[in-house]
Amino acid sequence: MGKEKKANKPNKSVRKIRKKWLVPLFFPLFMGLTIAGVYSLINKSSAETAAVISQKKETPDFKRLIGSWVRPDGEYVIEIGKIHPDGKADVAYFNPRPIHVSRSNVSETDGIIELFIELRDRGYPGSTYELKYNPEYDVMVGVYFQAVIQQSLDVIFQRK
Repeated sequence: MGKEKKANKPNKSVRKIRKKWLVPLFFPLFMGLTIAGVYSLINKSSAETAAVISQKKETPDFKRLIGSWVRPDGEYVIEIGKIHPDGKADVAYFNPRPIHVSRSNVSETDGIIELFIELRDRGYPGSTYELKYNPEYDVMVGVYFQAVIQQSLDVIFQRK
């Protein structure tokens, strides 16, 4: 008997041809759906957009920062007494003796409460703390800039 043909089994070149038409067919379809989705987002009315933004943005509770905070790597203490409506904060700083706080304010960026402190005292000519409050762990984390030696240090403050 001679050679028998295998039924229903196309050769490799036919399979390659079948795969080649998938990309030109589905890629434009995928891109069209993506562009349509983006276009619908862009064309939402300003009232809808404002409603969505107002739902997401809550007024941060700056009062959560009031209290005493300590850096676990030393005797550094921040005491926050009051936060005024304009964002200015009544802050005292100790190492362990009092260090003059020349400026301090609280703000919010993208839902994160931030505290800025500038120190002006002997040994602290413009040293600063830039801290962000993490409500999940009730800590403030950020950067301390020591102006005398021009060095930045990552720090954390825990509620005392």
